[in-house]
Amino acid sequence: MKKNNEQKFYTTLDSYQSGFLLLNGYTPELIEQGNKVVFCFDATEKLYQTLSDYNNGATVEAIRFTLAIKNLKSQIFSMKMNKEK
Repeated sequence: MKKNNEQKFYTTLDSYQSGFLLLNGYTPELIEQGNKVVFCFDATEKLYQTLSDYNNGATVEAIRFTLAIKNLKSQIFSMKMNKEK
């Protein structure tokens, strides 16, 4: 996905992966696509290294991970509620 000619983005529907990225300092933009919400991050080499760490079994505190995922899901819920109004 590109928003302009120079900037590249990484998108995912995976809230667990997005929660891990959020814990590591990456804040996603939430984009509605049909009835789904996509997590969109600025694509950088550091982001891809963080994704590699996630896929290779990086560990984080369970409560922080849970709270990050709940935060993202809450944002999705709020977007959908605002859309219905």
